[in-house]
Amino acid sequence: MDFYDQLRDMRKLKGFTIRELADRSGVSAAYISQLENGNRGVPSPDVLMKLSEGLNIPYTELMQIAGYLEKTASDTEEGSYTKPRVNLRRFLRENDLIFDGIELTELDKEWIERMLTVMFWKEKQLHGKDEQTAEFLYESK
Repeated sequence: MDFYDQLRDMRKLKGFTIRELADRSGVSAAYISQLENGNRGVPSPDVLMKLSEGLNIPYTELMQIAGYLEKTASDTEEGSYTKPRVNLRRFLRENDLIFDGIELTELDKEWIERMLTVMFWKEKQLHGKDEQTAEFLYESK
């Protein structure tokens, strides 16, 4: 089920009209309508925060539905809490970011993504290989 369908279902489950959700969240009714009809992309984490407050549901739940966070196996266990996992590549691409007071440009974010790709290249190569091969490659660093 798409994010848009789930958002509409959550709103209806709470018994809210689009206007009521707009009033509760501070997100315009027109934007919510466009989201629910699939005419807009996945909203930013800031908008998701407002919608989670308006719907009175956990922010992490909306972040997972939107694809910003990955569900872990323990998410299904009742009473357990683990820190959510953030899809960093998507987060970099889809948000306005600041580092030490400096707003990052699209080029800055692209370079950060490249550096992260290089940093984790070896780990990605090892993923899926047997333990002996992985040990050999790590020892040859």
